[in-house]
Amino acid sequence: MELVQYKGAAVERDIQQPALKKVLEFLRTHDVSQDEKGNHPVSDDFFYNVIEMTTTTDEERVWESHREFYDVHLIFEGRERIHYNFLSNMEEGDYDAEGDWQQMSGQALFDLIFTPGSLLLLDPNDAHKTGLIAEEAGPIRKVVFKVKIV
Repeated sequence: MELVQYKGAAVERDIQQPALKKVLEFLRTHDVSQDEKGNHPVSDDFFYNVIEMTTTTDEERVWESHREFYDVHLIFEGRERIHYNFLSNMEEGDYDAEGDWQQMSGQALFDLIFTPGSLLLLDPNDAHKTGLIAEEAGPIRKVVFKVKIV
């Protein structure tokens, strides 16, 4: 997991992580904030999904991690709680190879309140449950970039 402050379409430090670098380079030339919701392919190893939803309870969301793609989250509107734990602390279930989704169960090690002005990188060892109520249920608009792990 890596959390980066993102203001004015820029970051204030040198980014070395390749997936984050790729997303930041893309964002320098593409304003995705107003794209319609759904999947947007960029290349064979890079796409993004614009998500509009109302945050909800823990029971309504599922834990996940991914083996083939990094997740890079960028929120535009609203506040979202994200549960986090190390994959090794979770009880793994089935893996959906087509959707690159590792099912699992377990408890959160900690929560992150995700707000506009942040980029969040999640790698295969990062179990996460997104879309949760921060203070009260409310709408969020975000994009999740998927960058192939090489």
